[in-house]
Amino acid sequence: MTYRLALVTGATSGIGKATCQLLAQQGIEIIASGRNTQQLRLLQEQLSQQTTIHTLEADLAKPEDRQKLVQILHERAPDLVINNAGYGLYGEALNHSTDEQMTLLEVNGQAVLELTLEAARALIKEQKRGVILNVSSAAGFQVFPHMAVYAATKSFVTQFSQAFDFEVRKQGVRVLTICPGMVATAFQERAGGAQQRRKVGVMTPAFVAAEIWKQIEQLKPLSIVNWQYKILTFLSFLLPTSWVARLCGRIIEERISPRTLNKMHE
Repeated sequence: MTYRLALVTGATSGIGKATCQLLAQQGIEIIASGRNTQQLRLLQEQLSQQTTIHTLEADLAKPEDRQKLVQILHERAPDLVINNAGYGLYGEALNHSTDEQMTLLEVNGQAVLELTLEAARALIKEQKRGVILNVSSAAGFQVFPHMAVYAATKSFVTQFSQAFDFEVRKQGVRVLTICPGMVATAFQERAGGAQQRRKVGVMTPAFVAAEIWKQIEQLKPLSIVNWQYKILTFLSFLLPTSWVARLCGRIIEERISPRTLNKMHE
């Protein structure tokens, strides 16, 4: 399949930026969305020699900003949509305010749901073939203390995307899901952790972007990125849940400092 127009969320850094760079090399027109206007401008300057690139400042935690993207989806009906934007919070769920956790759910879950549904509607309305790729996480397969809400949102993305793919593929639309593990991005710092120290099993954004493109070319419904995480995910289904949960919890505990428990509203 040849792609003419791609919309990428979370395009200003990490996997999103690397994916835009790869798409530009393919000569695909890009609509890049992100929260940071300055970084969007820099991205546009970097890639404008290779392709036509449009930028849109949008915070996916805000319904009015998501509507900007929905409008573009229906106006342009991009035949490639990559829902990459997302973030996490390290620590026990009660160590963050309920508002913080609800915002996390809105960005990682509700925004992905809304944009996936509307992208598919737009393509079907225009009778166009296309691909929607949702960036999930290997964490979504696990019971994950100290990152409970994040892992739950990624589990939702993975399950919904696979089921929705079956529903719309007969109309020429495919919904693919990619599940990377640890990637060398600003994710850890934003989640509340220290600077990345672990090297084993950590992927570069460029590597994940290449895996995204490979999956798009192959139209593979679900991909867990790299053999290490494939093995770990398989083993997690064989081991007792309590063992896996303790191991996952320890991995996150090593990255964070203790925080004061946020009391529930009275």
